[in-house]
Amino acid sequence: METTFTVVGAGAVGLAAAAELAPHGSVLILEREGGIGQGVSSRNSQVVHAGIYYPLDSLRARLCVEGRLLIERWAAKGCFEYQRVGKLLVAKDAEEGRALESLRERALQNGVDDLTPLEGPEVTALEPDVRAHSGMLSPSTGILDGHGLLRHLLRRAEEHGAELALDCEVIAIEHTRGAYQVTIRQNGVEQRLRTRSVINAAGLHADTIVERTGLDPDAAGLRLHWIRGEYFDLQPSCPIRIQRLVYPVPRAAGHLGIHVTVDLRGRLRLGPSADPPERRASGARNESYAQDDRHREEFVRAVRTYLPALQAADLTPGGAALRPRLLHADLTQQEFYLREESDRGLPGLVNCIGIDSPGLTAAPAIGRHVARLLGLG
Repeated sequence: METTFTVVGAGAVGLAAAAELAPHGSVLILEREGGIGQGVSSRNSQVVHAGIYYPLDSLRARLCVEGRLLIERWAAKGCFEYQRVGKLLVAKDAEEGRALESLRERALQNGVDDLTPLEGPEVTALEPDVRAHSGMLSPSTGILDGHGLLRHLLRRAEEHGAELALDCEVIAIEHTRGAYQVTIRQNGVEQRLRTRSVINAAGLHADTIVERTGLDPDAAGLRLHWIRGEYFDLQPSCPIRIQRLVYPVPRAAGHLGIHVTVDLRGRLRLGPSADPPERRASGARNESYAQDDRHREEFVRAVRTYLPALQAADLTPGGAALRPRLLHADLTQQEFYLREESDRGLPGLVNCIGIDSPGLTAAPAIGRHVARLLGLG
């Protein structure tokens, strides 16, 4: 089998790349699971971020804003369900209030110009169950049907002839004679295909795909750390009512704090939490999404700072998530890694690594960025 582009991974990033590449040649999407979006793309808060938090002129900032605008454009055409519910960022004291103002200045530099500062009573007027020293309203933050977005991206790719292969594991990738020979295993049967370009959008396993190409991800600085986070849902009987997303002031880089989100059906969820630094340092990797009640009180303590009526009995375990993250030596978060690897002797290989939040929002723009890296679009 021969194809122009082979995309490894059928999450949001892989499908967005496939949709952008399909008009330029044949595309094969390889997915190790039995369906699209079974990993990182489906285990998140389904939030469409405005672009508030990220360093000036970073890929995260630029692609988040561009991706949000694309999502809003498609949603306006009825491609999937989306609501611009808005987000409240809340400060518990004057120090956090000053941090909010710094966030607003950064957001303005990133092109987010609709943030409104609020005093504490104004926060409570918008959300009666929320208490805060001060706050900030982001009206352009939204929520979406994440799988609806993925189905839309797949339809766009398939309209131009792209093909999806499920239950398909990549065993080896060899660059030879100006192309790539990709060995795959599907339903226990190994086969080989030839392709001009490989797009590595394998999410949690993107560093494993790097190994398959013959590169050492540790030497290349591309070893992923899996950051585990948990969610708790609010019981339907809980009297708390929230219409918007409510976020605390971030206390650490790369973690937005345990926040409250609302889904398209009005259900409330708390989370995600984040692994402590010592677990990140260990590099431990366990692809388990099992959850128990051990962290219930941690959630209650964190959220009561702005939602004081919350009771432990209001919560029920809501699942866990793993986020693929590249970390610096001091365990701080690195930038998205989006690169065409000609300078490593692998022309036509595009690595998309460490795509965590705001990866779902940014995915449509990442797809366009991948096409540009390959000299298209």
